[in-house]
Amino acid sequence: MTFELPNLDTQTYDQLVAGLIRRIPHYTSRWTDYNDTDPGITLVQLLAWLDESLLYQANQIPTLTDENFLRWVLGLASSTDATAYSKAAVTDCDSAFLALQAALAAIGQGRHATKANLQRDVLRYLQRPYLALTLANVEQLAKETNEMIAAQYEAEKENNEKHGLPPPPVPLYVASAYAQQRDDAITAWVLSDAKPQYQYPPYPNHEYDDASDTKRRVLMLAPTDTGKPLTTLLDQVRFYLAPRVVAGNAVRVAPAWRTAIDLTMTIRCGPATVLDVTLDALVAKLYAWLLPDAGPRGHGWAYGEAPNADDLMHLVLAVPGVEALGAFEYDYFPTIVLAERAELGTNTLLAALPDGRAARRYRGLPQLRCLDITARMSPA
Repeated sequence: MTFELPNLDTQTYDQLVAGLIRRIPHYTSRWTDYNDTDPGITLVQLLAWLDESLLYQANQIPTLTDENFLRWVLGLASSTDATAYSKAAVTDCDSAFLALQAALAAIGQGRHATKANLQRDVLRYLQRPYLALTLANVEQLAKETNEMIAAQYEAEKENNEKHGLPPPPVPLYVASAYAQQRDDAITAWVLSDAKPQYQYPPYPNHEYDDASDTKRRVLMLAPTDTGKPLTTLLDQVRFYLAPRVVAGNAVRVAPAWRTAIDLTMTIRCGPATVLDVTLDALVAKLYAWLLPDAGPRGHGWAYGEAPNADDLMHLVLAVPGVEALGAFEYDYFPTIVLAERAELGTNTLLAALPDGRAARRYRGLPQLRCLDITARMSPA
């Protein structure tokens, strides 16, 4: 991105002279000779010549001025200079500052600098927040941790190759971050890029293999252990945010909550429908819609926004081949957290709760746990 400077040199010498002569009657009626032989007109022409020269010079800001502006933003006369801020940029993994310092180093090594490139480099640095002041700042800075993680991973991989060691395991990265204000602190809920594993269990997916008018699909979330990599990722985000939190403020980092969702439904299809094709399309559509970066608007779920049952039913009915929706169960049962029960003023013992299903309470982002669809073909 660059910005366009206004054109200051917009009038010629003749236009300036004509403009000054037109203003003479506003100041005196006694000056009536506007010919070149008049000494006053000679003075007007001299002033117009000086004005045109000043306009030209003001419009010609040299590239060296932009280079000096880059140095001023960095606080460095040369890329090899060191200040307390430049040293902290290395320690704090300030990739934006280091990228701008690298641009200055390239100029020092003879790279041709243009106004557009200099403006782009400086604006890219100035537009990236350094301090975690607002919720948007915290979210963006948490995602910027990926640059630090990638640099550390490449350095470790290069070191292992040098010593004949196997490459290190690929780290987790921040897929998204959701910042929320709570009391006097900001909590950054971090979602990793770990891909959940799903499986089609042998039973009951083959329950109706012999039937021509009924099919079933059951997709289940397979248990995976991402405990240690996730802990490492959270520590890396905390490390990256720590020097960017203003004294007196508090920013906490925690894993994003995922509420397990179970969907059970029965659909009726037309007599000419290929049930296997319709079921596969429906499973793929529901699975994709419930991903954190999808949602009803197609650009991600808002943190704490539970999927709407009506939206789910409309999604099912929009799949080609589905004529009607029969039984439909949409449930989520999060684990009870004692600390939250205390905050809500709940002091009833679990044993004293009445029998039956607990009230549904949604937190964070959706996590499809079980999808069970039975499709039946309508009679011809």
